[in-house]
Amino acid sequence: MAWKKWKDEIDRAIAKMCIQIIKKPLSYFSEADIQQLLVEELRKIKPISKPYPTSVHKGKGSKGTYSTSLLHREYGGGSGTRIDVVIFDPDDVKKINNVNLMFGKDYLSPVYAFELGTEKTSDTLKHFKNDLQKLEKSKGTGYLIHFFKDVTQARTGTISRTKTEEKILTKFKQVFSFTKTEQMTNVKILAILLRTYRNQEKMRGKCEIFNGQKQKWDKTNVNKDGALRDAILNQLA
Repeated sequence: MAWKKWKDEIDRAIAKMCIQIIKKPLSYFSEADIQQLLVEELRKIKPISKPYPTSVHKGKGSKGTYSTSLLHREYGGGSGTRIDVVIFDPDDVKKINNVNLMFGKDYLSPVYAFELGTEKTSDTLKHFKNDLQKLEKSKGTGYLIHFFKDVTQARTGTISRTKTEEKILTKFKQVFSFTKTEQMTNVKILAILLRTYRNQEKMRGKCEIFNGQKQKWDKTNVNKDGALRDAILNQLA
């Protein structure tokens, strides 16, 4: 099971992606953008970067078989669901015997699976629960990664700012703060709140990273890559 040795590199790839978004929040507009940024980092990992052989023959009488990547987006998760990003075990890829990347009528169980979310999610709690159900099926580690970008410019003390803070609390923060993450041993949860748009000359807490162990949101300096990396990797350990 060589894939078990990839986790540290995968965690570092996630951290690089997150730091890029934290420091340059306009690098993403939608969940699809985050998928792309994540996949770009994951493809830099050597064993994940190359193709692996399947059991799908190239033609009648041909001994040659097609190859595929270990890394795919929007892969079937069963019951009509799709998983945002998956990584397969090379041994499982060998079993693939049809062009839909399935073994018979079954989708492969990924060894690493990723579900992503943004502030555009209409119902974060429902999204969160549905994502967990998909990730818990992973043979290895599932990653649930959510970003919330505060797009309100209003200053502290205004009615608009008060309403925004209430929305952030109920729609985002409470969803993660009330979750018993210790019961999900194979799922790593990473939630990041960005406030780079707020109209104030001085404002602490441009980035808050949810600390699942302490059940609180840690304000992290966006200019210190090391502090950001440590805070992120701590949630993925």
